[in-house]
Amino acid sequence: MMELDPNNATGIDADAIETLRDGSSITRRDFVGGSLIGAGAALLNLASPAAIKTAAAQTSPMPMTGLGPDWTGPGGIGDYARSNGNTHEVVNAAHAGIRNQQWDRALRSALDTGEIPDVVIVGCGMAGLSACWAYRKERPSAQVLMLDQHPIFGGEAKQNEFDVDGYHLTAPQGATGIVVPFSKAKDAGMWTRFATDLGFPDEFVYQKPSGLNKDILIPEDAWSPMHVAWERSDTGFYYDNHGWVKNPWRDGFRHAPISDAAKKALVDMELYRTPPRRADWEPWLDSMTYAQFLTNVVGIEPSVLPDVLKYLNPVTAAMGCGLGADVISAYSAYNFIQPGVNGYYRYQTGGVDPTDEIYLASFPGGHAGTARHFLKKILPAALLGEYRMTDILNSPVQWDQLDRAHEPVRMRLSSTVVQVMHDGPPETAKHVVVTYLRDGRLCKVRAKAAILCGQQHANRRICRDISPEYREAMNGFQHAPMLTVNIALRHWKFLEKLGIASARWFDGFGWWVSLRRNLEIPGQVTQPLDPSKPVVLTMYNPFPLPGVPFPQQCTAARMQLFGMSYAQIEMAVRGQFTKMFGDYGFDADRDIAGIITNRWGHAYVVDPPGFFFGKDGKPAPKEVIRRRFHRLSFGHSELSGAQMWETAAEEGERAAMQALEVS
Repeated sequence: MMELDPNNATGIDADAIETLRDGSSITRRDFVGGSLIGAGAALLNLASPAAIKTAAAQTSPMPMTGLGPDWTGPGGIGDYARSNGNTHEVVNAAHAGIRNQQWDRALRSALDTGEIPDVVIVGCGMAGLSACWAYRKERPSAQVLMLDQHPIFGGEAKQNEFDVDGYHLTAPQGATGIVVPFSKAKDAGMWTRFATDLGFPDEFVYQKPSGLNKDILIPEDAWSPMHVAWERSDTGFYYDNHGWVKNPWRDGFRHAPISDAAKKALVDMELYRTPPRRADWEPWLDSMTYAQFLTNVVGIEPSVLPDVLKYLNPVTAAMGCGLGADVISAYSAYNFIQPGVNGYYRYQTGGVDPTDEIYLASFPGGHAGTARHFLKKILPAALLGEYRMTDILNSPVQWDQLDRAHEPVRMRLSSTVVQVMHDGPPETAKHVVVTYLRDGRLCKVRAKAAILCGQQHANRRICRDISPEYREAMNGFQHAPMLTVNIALRHWKFLEKLGIASARWFDGFGWWVSLRRNLEIPGQVTQPLDPSKPVVLTMYNPFPLPGVPFPQQCTAARMQLFGMSYAQIEMAVRGQFTKMFGDYGFDADRDIAGIITNRWGHAYVVDPPGFFFGKDGKPAPKEVIRRRFHRLSFGHSELSGAQMWETAAEEGERAAMQALEVS
């Protein structure tokens, strides 16, 4: 079995990367013999890197099944313990039933449940939950069946839970962050009325750290200091063979071991405030990559651009763009307030920098808390207690209340939908038929309409009678992976000794971790923020591969994610932390209480030029999918191009309104 080098975060060797970049054929090393797939290679039965180079988007020529528990690793405690990301059970079922269409021969023999709900909602993530709520608000007597392949609702809005030295610690698996205060978020176009509908306060109260021996600036959230609000945290940059540089942005990277040209380019990029004023600025930004904007508009010299992108690509990829500046459109970078393009926010707000006025609030488990608020609205008995934040966040899920006969809303989990078809010609059909796999058995249900709240890489396979126009549009969506790693520590004295709350590095496994100030939730004790007490640090690891062609870059990135066993990731985390923090009192064996990995193979939709406003005279694929196809409607945050909880909720509501037209 291959061992993952802690100095190589990707698990892909340099020769294979260069071959993918230059497009030449590969004869001397394949993915199995090399290190692209690693420990999962034998199970995944992957062919050569050349297969990735020539593969269609979203796919590679292998079954992608046969994964086991050693790939998933431990899931912690609590309701989410069996659902840490896309587990091996979920991946095997989805790849077999959806991707490989393994069950097609048995579709005719699927058990008819006899149910005829008004609507079936496929997907119980944020969009599916909001679709159910919106549909039922308009039609309170409606019967709704919700299906999801995961063991628990929420999609990527889930949490991990640990018990460390008597402290209950919670951290997000994926989606997290509510843009606040709402009055300012509304001005920046980052607000949704669902925040008010769910009862969230306009202002949240953040905990204050305790037990510090020195003043350390700790941010409200772990995302903003990645770049857009670097001034909100004391941040250390770690450079191999050099060590730590504290708060390099505050002195223009004076002490950083990078070239003077790179220092100047980074500062010039950050200070760029006057992009061209033009009426067509939005489609204009969507006509070029972010890298082209940085060179042709901001004026970064091509010779120093690689140094800038080494800093910037993980930021853009992790914050929501999926991949780096060589792939994403400048408009995608604008959506996430990236340097240079953020000037267009200032033009719209009278010169105000939105990052000076807005920030993120995050429940202890990220948007798992938001999903639970939606659940309490649509299935009140599924969570104990009243409709108040402390009860919603802390109640154990009442599993027996999710799928009860004769209830108006039924949620059926661990159910992988493999086919959705109209019951007859789509133009005249009165029902749709949804077939799903549950407990090894195919079942089918008829409904007046279906709302598909999953991603288009799945919809294009399960929606069997959509038109060529819709299928082509679905093929236009490409997705990049994300690996979220939650590391439970018995203390963080090593960070206090360094005098930092956030850490950034450029080589090895991962790239970023940060403390955050937890929200004060009325009626419960906030988990500690004291250097001598336990904490969870969260790593959001994207997989940008600059120079690898798009969309093959998405596939190659996903192979990295799938190619590492849990043991390899654990070893890499321990090695990376030891290298960076070992001289400051950190001991991996003593100080790490637990590590949970959460793999999201299609975490973010990637928005290349033309994604938002179309290309070559054709409408943007997302605008095609936003239209109802007879009795099918589609709702997912990817249809906005900016995957946030706000856009997920709004896209789900839109799809629900369309379903009401035919049900």
